[in-house]
Amino acid sequence: MQNHTETLWHQRFVIQARWSAQVRQHLLNELAPLPIRRILEVGCGTGAILSEPIWSRYTRIGLDIHWAYLKYAQATIPAASLCQGDAHVLPFARASFDLCYTHYLLLWVNAGRVLRECVRVTRPGGFVAALAEPDYGGRIDYPPEFCPLGDYQIRAIQKAGGNPFIGRKLAELFTQAGLIHLRVGILGAYWQYPPNPQEITSGWSLLKMDLQEEIPLESLERWERRDRIAWEQGKRILFVPTFFAWGQVPQNSRENYP
Repeated sequence: MQNHTETLWHQRFVIQARWSAQVRQHLLNELAPLPIRRILEVGCGTGAILSEPIWSRYTRIGLDIHWAYLKYAQATIPAASLCQGDAHVLPFARASFDLCYTHYLLLWVNAGRVLRECVRVTRPGGFVAALAEPDYGGRIDYPPEFCPLGDYQIRAIQKAGGNPFIGRKLAELFTQAGLIHLRVGILGAYWQYPPNPQEITSGWSLLKMDLQEEIPLESLERWERRDRIAWEQGKRILFVPTFFAWGQVPQNSRENYP
């Protein structure tokens, strides 16, 4: 039986995966003419992204630092090879992959160092991609009464060691990592009314985990009730700009051939 916490996170990862699905399709459309065979997801979590049929024609390798996530992912993607390891020191030889990507990872790590490792293990001419990285500094809450939630979340992410403003830095970070032919953008957004109750419940379950040291539980539950009512009344808008980027490893990359 899967642990409740991992199941909760997997549900959230699946929702995040739906948000960025078009980016992955766009990336693979661009790479279709190229010899992409081996791919690596750094920070694969419970396998929400790596298990998608879109990757089935590739040799898939997933790495995560959390053993519990990898154990969950084993049942999700039996065809993939999974490895426990640190994204800052990838346990792979130089030029091992044709495509190396992350998804909602760089905000929790030393992004520059992780990207340099991704470049190291990707062959010259291969690609490195960040498929989704949020920027909470650009968060839009409406009605205005919900704006404090964004401030609370920024502080909570910072206290947990994350960078809530990572999205806007992707172009700079990819350039500094030596990648070329960059593509950088922001995910589009749309809302449905009435909302999907599962998405609201999942979002609030994790938001409570994030903010439990910032706001008393009773206050969070009051926020949640008001939030649900606003969604049901068609008043609520929540938008967190989420950036994506990818770039090519130069053919003469010294990261791959010292």
